[in-house]
Amino acid sequence: MEKSLKTATASVLIGMTFAWVGFMVATYLTGTLTRDAVYSGIGEGGMYSTLSSVFFTSIYTYLVVMLGQAFFVARAYRLADVALASKTPGTLPVLRYASLWLVISALSLFFFALSIFITSLGGSYLDIGLTDLVIGVYLPILLAALGSVAMLLSTTVYRKSEMGQAERTPEEKKSKLEASLSFIFPVLGVALVFILSSMGANFGAGSSVWFWILILLLVAASLGLGGFYAARTKSLAFSQAEGKGAKTTTALKVNLVLAVIFIVILTGVSFIAGTTVVGIYTAGSVPTGDWVVNYMLPVVAVYVIAVVATYFTVRVRSIISAK
Repeated sequence: MEKSLKTATASVLIGMTFAWVGFMVATYLTGTLTRDAVYSGIGEGGMYSTLSSVFFTSIYTYLVVMLGQAFFVARAYRLADVALASKTPGTLPVLRYASLWLVISALSLFFFALSIFITSLGGSYLDIGLTDLVIGVYLPILLAALGSVAMLLSTTVYRKSEMGQAERTPEEKKSKLEASLSFIFPVLGVALVFILSSMGANFGAGSSVWFWILILLLVAASLGLGGFYAARTKSLAFSQAEGKGAKTTTALKVNLVLAVIFIVILTGVSFIAGTTVVGIYTAGSVPTGDWVVNYMLPVVAVYVIAVVATYFTVRVRSIISAK
């Protein structure tokens, strides 16, 4: 089993190297293609059409790089997990090292999706149209989310160390499904929010404050469902070494981090927006009816979402700790 530990360590390093080389190649391709597009002048379809193809090439190159890194890191974790299950000496440092890179890979895919979403709002590279948005924004965001889900599930819910065991009971199968949903809802929920927000911003719906309230409700719902299913499967631990006797699963920990970030942002927005809205009313620049419907009520809705999300988050963890 000593060989598996060497292979696991090498897999992480291969993933790092793959990412480094890939980023250099992606940067070179982006710079070269952009330069050629600029010097070629206005071609068929116009300059923005040319730059759109450059943008697509860059996006998918970076996506392949990060998915490749995630694959090698997940492979390393799975090998270390098997070694740990076999009680191979010296496994824990390798497992923790692979775990660190799992977090880095997941965050890389998240910020990749976030950067595409932000770029789609500005339209600096794309000749904005439905086809451009689908190919250059929606599909890469969805693929990044699916890659994150696959990586997380393969290293937490469907661990290699558990393969080949006796047939599971219906309760165990149900627990596996619920554990999977605890990852799927938050990750794909955030991806859906990015996609819908981009659609709203590019096709006019973003001008309505109630559209963004709906987006916030979708975020809260995805985190709430993720936390609910994570709480039901708290017995599934992130690793055999660190998870025995643990009160929460990896999914619940991830969900807690996301929920806290979401709640803090919402609470801050509600306070800042609330003071601004009250200031607008005291200035007398907006009729009272319009101010209540289009200014104050949205702020109240944001605050209510923050309060409900806070209560749900704390209550779920209170129930878990009591068991």
